[in-house]
Amino acid sequence: MQRFINDPDNLVDETVAGFVRAHSDLVRLDPENDRVVVSTTAPRPGRVGIVTGGGSGHEPAFIGYTGRNLVDATAVGELFSSPTAKSFADAIRAADGGKGVAVLYGNYAGDNMNVKMAKEMVAPDGIEVVTVVANDDVCSAPLTEREKRRGVAGEIFMWKIGGAKAALGGSLTEVQAAAQKAIDACRSVGVGLGPCTLPAVGHPNFSIEAGTMEVGIGHHGEPGVRVEKLASADAVADDMLKIVLDDHGLEDGAEVAVLVSGLGATPVNELYVLYNRIETRLQAQGIRVHKAFVGNYFTSLEMIGATLTVMALDSELKELLDMAAEAPGMSTGKVEAPEVTEGAQTHRSRGSRKEARSTVAKDVTIEGPSVPVAGSQEIVAEVAEVIVANKAYLSEIDGLIGDGDHGINMAKGFGRAAERISGKSLSLDEAMSVLSDVLMSEIGGSMGPLYGFMFQEMATTVQGRPAIDADGFSAVLNAALEGVRRTGSAKVGDKTLIDTLVPAVEAFDGAKSQGFVAALAAMRKAAEQGRDSTIDLVAKIGRASRLGERSRGVLDAGATSCCLILVALADSLEKRLG
Repeated sequence: MQRFINDPDNLVDETVAGFVRAHSDLVRLDPENDRVVVSTTAPRPGRVGIVTGGGSGHEPAFIGYTGRNLVDATAVGELFSSPTAKSFADAIRAADGGKGVAVLYGNYAGDNMNVKMAKEMVAPDGIEVVTVVANDDVCSAPLTEREKRRGVAGEIFMWKIGGAKAALGGSLTEVQAAAQKAIDACRSVGVGLGPCTLPAVGHPNFSIEAGTMEVGIGHHGEPGVRVEKLASADAVADDMLKIVLDDHGLEDGAEVAVLVSGLGATPVNELYVLYNRIETRLQAQGIRVHKAFVGNYFTSLEMIGATLTVMALDSELKELLDMAAEAPGMSTGKVEAPEVTEGAQTHRSRGSRKEARSTVAKDVTIEGPSVPVAGSQEIVAEVAEVIVANKAYLSEIDGLIGDGDHGINMAKGFGRAAERISGKSLSLDEAMSVLSDVLMSEIGGSMGPLYGFMFQEMATTVQGRPAIDADGFSAVLNAALEGVRRTGSAKVGDKTLIDTLVPAVEAFDGAKSQGFVAALAAMRKAAEQGRDSTIDLVAKIGRASRLGERSRGVLDAGATSCCLILVALADSLEKRLG
């Protein structure tokens, strides 16, 4: 790769550090979380706080919209991955000025899960939290199912409007309504001409053949609605505008705001070529452009392409859009920096909600072959070793219908957990608890909370047992399944890790009367069959669900990593059973 990178694993941290140094007049790091960027004027006592967050690699989104009269605090995720629940919770606390906080974010599975968890985490602090979820990407779902659409560059208008309403002293309900009104008025579409490369992967996650273009592409490289021969700039602009306006239904005389953003590697002069045609066509249809934004506002690493967002305006949205705002990624006028008292940069107490671990032994009878719980941390270490070894493979299959970060994040989470238990004498539940904590507090995305809760429930079930026999491991597996189901909404057939986990648990339970080893063998076989079943499935949940039939023919990355975990557990336990 011809890139300015030190260690790919440190890229996000170094990006944030450089960003805060470069824009210290507008932003600062949260003192307790270096994955939270805060406006130098936040929190604003007596004002509603504005929070957003998302994966890195889209700069200036998301951190670039932290500033005055815009976003007060931003949670930072790994490349193309949702921030953790802890980062969202710390951002909420950092933005809270006593009148509640509006979290304005994009419609992705990981963000939805982690924001939901963050709201629960700050509830004991007495912070009222409302949310608005962006869903402006026209090509990601039909209008009749708009709640399933992705949030893309329309989020910028949502932040601008919500931030302005909060700056004017609007109540939490009024800020939420204004932000919702803004995103409801937005329609977006993207066209991709060339792919991007996640540094930790080292090669493009997807391909766009020379001389073709992907119409309706997502910001993570999600395929669009069709692949066509590359056309002239005017023809591309006409196509993008038709997609947006056909969905919008604007009347003659309407006023709009237009945003044309590059995806990272598109020369800015080409963006102006697109915009020139777009405004010309809008004028021909009796639609007036009140304000235009052209440049790199919401990128995707070095992807070649552009997005178009059109927001219909009324008098309220025009007033809020025109209001001065100042942030590294957008400036619509100089904002006088208010005097900030020392108290404006302090936080509410961030007490841990984690309950103390009980050491009371469970009243269970161990029957037949078993594995001691004490000193069995190596079981978790061996599972982590398998995940780390399959980092490239998991990212490769994820990149076929997703954004290619699954292996990267899984390896980082499991690898960090392995480092923290290395050299210690921990019980199995203690080691599982370490893994759960790392996944939920440091990894983010959708797999962070899903696997985090899975291992949390496993740890709770193991805790207090002297050993794990067949009945004990059955209880552990069923607790793991319950943890995943409580976190997500997937069912068998949706092309997710559930397609591996459910048959594996059922197979173990069905065979445990034949003995622990036989049950592990049945679980192993069922997990592999469940993983393989996802090849023929159409994704019904998560990012790949937008692809429809184009998601068929590829293994699901989550189902594959779940299979690796279960097989590694089976191998490790079987080895200790002798």
